[in-house]
Amino acid sequence: MRWLAWLLFLPAVLLAATARAAPEYSIKAGYILLFTRYVEWPASAFATPTAPIVVCVLGADPFGSVLDETLAGQLSQKRPLSVRRVSDAEAAEECHVAFIGTSSTQPPASEQTSQWLDTLANHPVLTITETPEALEQGAMLSFVSEVEGGQARIRFEASLPPMHRAGLTARSQMLSAARKVHREAPGI
Repeated sequence: MRWLAWLLFLPAVLLAATARAAPEYSIKAGYILLFTRYVEWPASAFATPTAPIVVCVLGADPFGSVLDETLAGQLSQKRPLSVRRVSDAEAAEECHVAFIGTSSTQPPASEQTSQWLDTLANHPVLTITETPEALEQGAMLSFVSEVEGGQARIRFEASLPPMHRAGLTARSQMLSAARKVHREAPGI
């Protein structure tokens, strides 16, 4: 009889877990859209003047359809946006934005993230992670969850040295919204 009660309760628990995760990734997808509008890539990063800005999810995908739905039909810098899922950093070299989530199932997630960031370091790819520690490994942006006044918020931190090495520029409007801007390599 108890197992029957658990079976009835389980769908409600799974639905609640999904509902909690969805708003976080909806917010992150909105940020990614804004990042594409406030980061400038070198002209050489695009095959043509009308080529899309390609946003990739590298590794495990925590967004589901949220990222696709958020970016569908949007323009950034007069370019359409395209979403791809890629499984390795070599494939991400063709992207303009690479989101690397924390749910990597490869070697320890931080080791895999570090390898991917090393591979992308000299390419004009805006790298975004979910762990501020990844800024020390060469990530350009990192989402940060914080609680302020009893309210949970998602913000981001930016690291300028890897952006500059890759030929990217973040506009001041974007940087003023960051929780913290690292103007020197983090950890120095």
